[in-house]
Amino acid sequence: MKETISDPEYRLEECFQPRGRTAADPVLDPPLFWKDENLIPEQRRMRLAGVLVAGAAALVASLAVPTSSFAATPTSSSMAAASSSTVHSKAPNQVNWKDLAKLSTSHHALGLFGRDGSSPVLALPVGTSASEKAKVKAQLPAGADVTIKTSRFSESKLDQIQTKVTARKWNSDADKYGFAVEYDAGADKMVVHTDAPASITKPLRDAYPGALELRPSRVVPQVDRFSDAQPFWGGTALIAHVGNGAPWCSSGITVKNRVTDHLYMTTAAHCFPTLTHVYNRRADASFGNWTGQVVQRSSNTDTELMSTSTPVGYGSDIFDGGTSTSTSHIFVHGIQTTYDGLKVCVSGSVSYNHCGHPISNDHFSVCYSGNICIRDGKGFLYDRGGTNWPTYNNGTLTQGGDSGAPIYTLDTTGSAAYIAGLHSGIQEDACCTAKMIGVKAIEVFADLAVGPVTR
Repeated sequence: MKETISDPEYRLEECFQPRGRTAADPVLDPPLFWKDENLIPEQRRMRLAGVLVAGAAALVASLAVPTSSFAATPTSSSMAAASSSTVHSKAPNQVNWKDLAKLSTSHHALGLFGRDGSSPVLALPVGTSASEKAKVKAQLPAGADVTIKTSRFSESKLDQIQTKVTARKWNSDADKYGFAVEYDAGADKMVVHTDAPASITKPLRDAYPGALELRPSRVVPQVDRFSDAQPFWGGTALIAHVGNGAPWCSSGITVKNRVTDHLYMTTAAHCFPTLTHVYNRRADASFGNWTGQVVQRSSNTDTELMSTSTPVGYGSDIFDGGTSTSTSHIFVHGIQTTYDGLKVCVSGSVSYNHCGHPISNDHFSVCYSGNICIRDGKGFLYDRGGTNWPTYNNGTLTQGGDSGAPIYTLDTTGSAAYIAGLHSGIQEDACCTAKMIGVKAIEVFADLAVGPVTR
C-alpha cells in the first residue's frame, strides 16, 4: 500500500518515476520539475542491525576460559618480559581449558590468557614464590603447552590501571576519544587501544612509565544507520509519525547553540513539522530509538533542529558506509567552503555514502511547494558525476529518504570529514537530467545561530 506524507507545510511533488514506484502510480504535475527527497520507497531493503557495544568501554582481559586453543611457543620478547617456565607438547583441549581455569583460580593467578598464534599463558601476580610456581607447574594437564609467568603486576594494580584509563579524567579532552584496555600476558604490559593523539595520552603514559603500550585503534560502538543510539550520528535513518504517514529522512550533523552550547541534530525542514518526535528507523522500517524532538525549523535554509533530554544526545561522527549493513563512520573535523568544481560526498540513509559529485552551481535558490525554501543563493547544485567519458554522469544519485544527509569532503588521510552542507532534494529537467540540491553549512549556522561540533 502506498505511504504518503501529510505534513501540512509540505507536499511531495514528483515529475518522473523514482525508484520504488510503478507506471501505474499517479504522478503529480509541478511546473518546474522539482523532486524532493522525502519519498518513502515502497520496496523495503532488509538490513542487518549491528551489535551495540559501549564505545569507550574497557576491553578488559577476562578470566573466563576461551573456547579455542592455541599451540605455539612463546616469542623471545615474551620470554624476556617476565620470568617464565614452559611445558611443550600439544594445544590444550576443551577439558584442559576447564582444568586450567580451575588451576588459575585456586592459585589466585591474574588469569589464563590465550591468543591466536601463541601458547596459553597462565600469569601469576608479582611476588609469587618459586615454590608456588612449581606447584602450579606440577598441576598442569599432562602434555599441555602452557607458559607460566610471574607478572610485574598485582591484581589490584591491574584493576587500578583499568579504572584510571576508562575514567578518562587525566585529560579534559580524553572523553572525546575511544579507549580500551587489556592485559597482555605475553608482553606483561597493559595495552591501551585508542585513536587519541599522543598529546592526549601523555598524562597516562607518564603515570605508568614502562607499564603501558599504546596501540592505535578505533574503539567505537558497532552500530549502523538502522540501529543507532545515543550519542546519535549524522547520516542515520530517521522516521516519524506525521498525520497518516511515516516519512523517512536522514540526520545531518551535530551542532551546538552559540550561547548555551546545547547540542542539536540537524535534518531537512521539509521532513517533519515542529514538535514532531523523531525516531531511528530500523532495517525493517519500524521505529527504533527515540532520536529527538523537532524544536526549531527554518524555511530559509530547509533545515530543522532536533533536541534530546540529555546533554550528550548527539556525537560528532557521521556514517560513511556505502552499504546498508556498514558500521563505518568518520568524525567531523571542520567546515568546507563550497565552490564550483568542488567534488563532494553525501551520506544518506537510502542511497548510503557516495562521492565524486562536482558542485556545478554554488549560488542556488529553491522553493518547494509549500513554504520550505533555500533562499538568497544559500544553496548549491551538485552533479552525479561518474566515470563515463565524456559526460561523466553515471554516478550515484540520492534517493527519497536521503533528505538532511551530510555533504562533505575528506581530509588527505580519508579519516576526517569537512562539512560542506546538508542534502535537500533533486532538480530534474524534462530530459531527465538530475542535479542534487544542497544547502551550505555556513548558511545553516548563520541562520539558526549554531556552530558545528567537531574534534
